[in-house]
Amino acid sequence: MYARRQGGQELTFDFASGLVDNNLLIVDRETESVWSQLAGQSIGGPMEGTPLESIPTMQTTWKFWRGKHPDTRVMVLEREGRRYVYQDFEPGTRRSSEGDHDVSTVGLGLALGNDSRFFPLRELEGAKAPLSLDVDGQSVTIHFDAEGLTAWATDASGELLMTVLAYESGWLTFFPDSQVWTR
Repeated sequence: MYARRQGGQELTFDFASGLVDNNLLIVDRETESVWSQLAGQSIGGPMEGTPLESIPTMQTTWKFWRGKHPDTRVMVLEREGRRYVYQDFEPGTRRSSEGDHDVSTVGLGLALGNDSRFFPLRELEGAKAPLSLDVDGQSVTIHFDAEGLTAWATDASGELLMTVLAYESGWLTFFPDSQVWTR
């Protein structure tokens, strides 16, 4: 996985094992800094506090993606050296999750301006999709596909918005004032 931090430096990321505050961690190969998916910044290592540039993406199954984008080419990188997991990372005061992860609590997190929303997939599954709503003064459409195990949001012009699939408790840790959508 590749991304750019603010300022344009390209970094290469690997998934790190474990969660902090019920949130996915990634580690960059270049500095071995640890990054929080929802915080959007490094939480440990030489780049601690450095923000990442947000890029709208979609997390889904390969079957769903291939059906929507049949000409997709897959890039496979050869791994060099050791696998990067968060070496020397001290969680400090941050709470780590324990126990099994309950996928029934996964949903779509969306933050626009001063408004944040969480759409549990279990709720979207029984709703008439797509949903149209107003978020921070913007017209937003929430899409859901049960077979693709995914949801995503678009703006009024159909452009993909910055969202994330996350555990509800993780999302609410970072966005405690979020409205949780129900049918």
